[in-house]
Amino acid sequence: MSKVKFLLSLFTCFFVVTNSIAKIWRVNNNSSVTANFTTLQAAHNGAGAGDTLHIEASPNSYGNLTCTKKLIILGTGYFLSETPNTQAVTISSKVGSIAFNVGSAGTVIMGLDFEANGITISSDDIVVRRCKFSNPYITTADYYTGTINVYAANNIIISENYSVTVSINNPSTGILITNNLLNRNGYEGEVTTGACLNQHANAVTLVQNNIFRRGRVNANNSNFINNIMYVGSFSGEGNLISNNLANASQFGNTSGNQENVVMSNVFVGLGPGISTDGQWVLKAGSPALGAGYGSTPANPIDAGIYSGQTPYALAGLPPIPAVYFFQNQPVGSNTDPIDVQIKVKSHN
Repeated sequence: MSKVKFLLSLFTCFFVVTNSIAKIWRVNNNSSVTANFTTLQAAHNGAGAGDTLHIEASPNSYGNLTCTKKLIILGTGYFLSETPNTQAVTISSKVGSIAFNVGSAGTVIMGLDFEANGITISSDDIVVRRCKFSNPYITTADYYTGTINVYAANNIIISENYSVTVSINNPSTGILITNNLLNRNGYEGEVTTGACLNQHANAVTLVQNNIFRRGRVNANNSNFINNIMYVGSFSGEGNLISNNLANASQFGNTSGNQENVVMSNVFVGLGPGISTDGQWVLKAGSPALGAGYGSTPANPIDAGIYSGQTPYALAGLPPIPAVYFFQNQPVGSNTDPIDVQIKVKSHN
């Protein structure tokens, strides 16, 4: 059995079906692996409502999806080769665009690599967590950035995603945007006026513990807490704005907001041993440390993506067991069996 096939089979063994109806399906398009499905759409079509799809590591995309049923869709994460002790196979689960249509309410996706493709949400009750939406060019990791377009009105959670643009196109009162790196395409330049977060005039959202990497934020009657604007602009009326940091005067300096912050003093930045998403960890002495709403010396709350109720998870790993180390003896015999060593852990 090949290394990849062994890992994938072992990975599947960690999941026990506790519901007699719901099933877990393997989706893998590697030529050496036999799985239930080879494309995301085929897996959706063959699965039942409430089933789980495990989108396994592959260098090839699993394609686009039009979703019309409730599913749990889990990938392997991203930036895996940059982050130790994550997955033994460090390839991501690449997908194309996804459209959540009527019937998909209750769907949760995690750990997918959209490679600058996007999502359209036309159903209530959708969760998008720990996915990557950017694709690099030369040395710019977020040269291309995908968009989440929301047309639904209630119970949409966009959380812990890396490099994504969000557009709320309808009136709504139940959208949570938290612990994301929100961004525009890198090729637009640092002074782009394109929106990294654009909301309908009657959309009311909670926007908390995000980083606005590049682009304009346009919102009304919403709540902005514990965010950091690396560079960009802010516009809108009727917003509650507190405990945010910005490189200029975008949020002002009242209600716990800090303006004219030197961003090189905030984050650890890129460097040896630091992953693409690890560069946004707060450095020692950062003005964002303990700067969050409700922070106390006994219970410090930081601004930025690595604090709050749903801290950003390095490499977008779903909170499920993963094989992160594999070693085997290349050959064996009846008198000398093949020795295999594996290490497994569950990620938060």
